[in-house]
Amino acid sequence: MSDPQVTRPDPVGPDGWPYIDHSAGPPPRPIGVVRRVLQAFGAIAGVQFLAAAIALLVLSSYRRAAADWLLPLLAVADLLITLQIGWLAIRDIRLAGRKAAGPRLVLTLLVVALLAGAGGAGYAINRYINRPVDAAFDIPVTDGDVRFTVSAPECGRKVKRIVVRGVMCRVRLTVANTGSAEALFDARAQRLHGDDAEHLGVLVAKGRRTHASWTLQAGASVRGYLVFDVPRGFVPRTLDLHAAEGTRGVRFPIV
Repeated sequence: MSDPQVTRPDPVGPDGWPYIDHSAGPPPRPIGVVRRVLQAFGAIAGVQFLAAAIALLVLSSYRRAAADWLLPLLAVADLLITLQIGWLAIRDIRLAGRKAAGPRLVLTLLVVALLAGAGGAGYAINRYINRPVDAAFDIPVTDGDVRFTVSAPECGRKVKRIVVRGVMCRVRLTVANTGSAEALFDARAQRLHGDDAEHLGVLVAKGRRTHASWTLQAGASVRGYLVFDVPRGFVPRTLDLHAAEGTRGVRFPIV
């Protein structure tokens, strides 16, 4: 038989079982709803700032060519982290025995507002960084591997071999391929901007021949005209030229 004095638990009391440490003080009060929402807001704002900094770094560095897949990946990660922060805040509020309907609505509005702001800021940064390089007429300027030397547009003239629906604006230019591979100068990739509209180039002309584009071998150059078909009354303000569709391009202001 076992000794009852050995198996019997100690009496309850300050020196018995269970042991209670009264020096620790009362348990901490659960965090308030407003404070928890503000914490979540600060964390979400920090995530948006970090995402914007990474996007700016990608767009302004040698990683710019990978922006087409890096920026969508960054946007997805940003969204998931933001939703996780909001969900954790709602969970903490529920565990504290507080009503979560109001905080859920507030956090939803904050998340939507911050994501919309981050998206707008990202779009503005992308437009700013990818804006065409400022250029001047009659001064060579390069976009990618293509160098342009351009004169101001001449509008209203007629050429027998070129038929347009409205008014013809032609731009005298020299296009040179400075790269080591073949380049294609496409008339449809060029744009003439007015106050409230833009028009694409319709063709390029060299001598008596007109084409939709010029193909330039490495080191070759072509001198001729770029032709736009614009409506009557159109006043050109800027001319954008691109080595290819989607490149940053160069912009010529028209005085």
